[in-house]
Amino acid sequence: SSVTDPADFQAATAAAAAAARASSSEQDEWSVGECGFLDPEVERTMRGGSAAEDIRQYPIHGWVDVTKEFHDACTELLPGELAQDMLFGLFEAMSAIEIMDPKMDVGMGFDKQDLPPPSFEAAIATGAIKLEDLTPAELIGTFDALFSCIVSWLEGNSMDQVLFTCLYLHAPSQIKDRALRVFCTAVRNLIVVIKNIIFAAAVNEEEDFQLYGNSALLAAEKAQPATVYSALKDVEDELVRRCKKLTATEDWMAVVNRLRFMRNLFQVIYQVEQMANVDTTEDTINEIHKNLKVAMELLPLIRKTMDRGIQPEKGSEAPNPMGFSPRIHDRSQPPAFPRSIKIRDRPASYQFLEEMISRFKYACKVVKHKDYYSALNFFIEYSKKSGQCILSRSVLQSLFSSNIRMVHGKLPMKQFLRHSVQIFNSPPVLNAKHPVAADPKVQQHLENFFRYCINMNTFTQFIRICGFNRARQRDKLARLIENFDTIQVDAARLDSLMNQLANERAMEGNESMATALKHSTHFSTWVLYNCFRAMLIFLMSGFELELYAVHEFLYIYWYPYEFLIGFLVSALTRTENILLAQEEYAEHQSRLQNAGAGAAKNRKVAKPKKNKKQQRPYRGEIVYYHALLSLCGGMYKAMGALTKDGRVRLPLSQFDNEEIRYNRRFLPFATLTSPPPVSYAEFRNIREHMMEPSVEELYTYAGKHFNQARNVLESIQNPDQEMLDLLQIARTNFVVMNVLARGHQKELKRQPEFDFSKHSYFPIIKLK
Repeated sequence: SSVTDPADFQAATAAAAAAARASSSEQDEWSVGECGFLDPEVERTMRGGSAAEDIRQYPIHGWVDVTKEFHDACTELLPGELAQDMLFGLFEAMSAIEIMDPKMDVGMGFDKQDLPPPSFEAAIATGAIKLEDLTPAELIGTFDALFSCIVSWLEGNSMDQVLFTCLYLHAPSQIKDRALRVFCTAVRNLIVVIKNIIFAAAVNEEEDFQLYGNSALLAAEKAQPATVYSALKDVEDELVRRCKKLTATEDWMAVVNRLRFMRNLFQVIYQVEQMANVDTTEDTINEIHKNLKVAMELLPLIRKTMDRGIQPEKGSEAPNPMGFSPRIHDRSQPPAFPRSIKIRDRPASYQFLEEMISRFKYACKVVKHKDYYSALNFFIEYSKKSGQCILSRSVLQSLFSSNIRMVHGKLPMKQFLRHSVQIFNSPPVLNAKHPVAADPKVQQHLENFFRYCINMNTFTQFIRICGFNRARQRDKLARLIENFDTIQVDAARLDSLMNQLANERAMEGNESMATALKHSTHFSTWVLYNCFRAMLIFLMSGFELELYAVHEFLYIYWYPYEFLIGFLVSALTRTENILLAQEEYAEHQSRLQNAGAGAAKNRKVAKPKKNKKQQRPYRGEIVYYHALLSLCGGMYKAMGALTKDGRVRLPLSQFDNEEIRYNRRFLPFATLTSPPPVSYAEFRNIREHMMEPSVEELYTYAGKHFNQARNVLESIQNPDQEMLDLLQIARTNFVVMNVLARGHQKELKRQPEFDFSKHSYFPIIKLK
């Protein structure tokens, strides 16, 4: 059955045909062949002449120059306006290819006289590449160029446009030179292993990594990663034996060092991929460390000999004069694919590899973190250091959890979370030696809670989100925070049940179990602490991503100052108090037991230690949050003073609705029951009350907050670099607030500069 064209399309087609006939000074100015129709059915109909009078067919006069009409139509549009049609909207405009733009139009890279880029077979036939008897300089240049291509691929470029521009990778089995053949085979296997790791970790986005490419090129020869290590070792040994017979060995040893570096790097990545299949994680990590150490020691030797290889030709896109065809895949890419690819130069590529190896060594430390609290801290810290390297982030995920239900390869996630809560605030119900742990009703409630945590996937996802790039983390945290609400309710229900059981056991006369269960808030505290951390990371990451306008700083800093950081300090302080109370209770029980067993025998043992150090595992973090609290308070009061002083540029009232912006910024928090959402009306009342004092007083209050932050940070022993940066920010802003409080530049209402170069979350305020 035929589908009839809509009336408006028929009318448009008829108008186009009429315009074509009217603008043509000669009949049949273009022939059908010149029109370039691709549809053979349409071309056959056109040549038959049966459609001459049918307005529903294509115009018979072919292409019409509408450049003048197009420019005339453009003059009717104001800057920023887009023309939209039923069949052409924003999506089509963004997907359109910009003709004559070298980055988009593949044809711009060619002249009419250019020959097509050679394939592997054509390059062999013309003698453009060598398959045997390569000199050391040619091998060094090719190896260095391939490392540059690997780095460019890891930076997010297409595999076809960087790696497979090397013709040697198309068919390594046909290469007769053994060193080159084994190296190219290793690169092909490395591609497969890296793709497997990144795919399994699932922390990549389309801007991070091009996971898919021309699979036919990889499928041409079957990947056998298990044999690569031994093959590279055999070639190394062969070349070392050859060097012993030569007088000048520097060039050949440079080739050996590159083969050895590839062997150790490949083995590290292959062992990471196999983490799910190993029995002893510690042995594998030790082996990875050893290979990483060797690879790191080889990099200085490789850098010294880069100039011994053949170098890229000036002005050429190829990373090496021999063996590369940069534009071989241009015609096979999708129309809207990036066309202009810049492959990293060799020094920068080796610098990238050195930094990546350092990140791998740091990632191996994750196996030492046996609980959720320390593991989450490690992931957050690693996220700040890993940058945009998708492989580094994926390796960390693989080392920690090769399976979403298993931690460190062998520990079930449910058991890991139980152990984490026990370490965090040590609930007696999780202590196997405590009598309350044997109560079947208690164990059933615990089993239901942790099974619910696993099914919700919230805690697992929090760690996984830390593996995404910084921009995507914020988007995913917004959805994660909403999931915490149901787990908060379940944790509160569990704590309530523990208190009910405490009352029941007290009525039965079992005081030890009643004391262990009474006033239990262990699970609620643990869940709330992790929720507050997610909220703080989400809110403050907006500064790092430069999402906030300056006039929004006031309520962004206000929320952590008034609520969020205070909740975090409260949760950690409550946890420390619980641990101290349990410690005192355990000492009391121990004294009673010793007294009952016979004070005469155990008198020396029963003596309490006078200066026993109490458990305060979170004291350092509490002090850190106190410093953040003072800094947020200082920025909040400083923004209030600057706004009242007329030094902050505000949006025009007709284009602004602060309530909408406020609600959008705190939208992920709206569904939570704890902490309860704060409406815009409440914020406005708090702000009005804060801004009642004079501008000079507000500057003074802000300075006091910065001074408090300075005092707290100066009290920290052995501060890290972040603490030192925060200390410099607090000192500088304290001076600036005092200067403004004394009326400096009172008549000059210029907006200060907010310099975030020292810290991502807190700026140095600079007066212009």
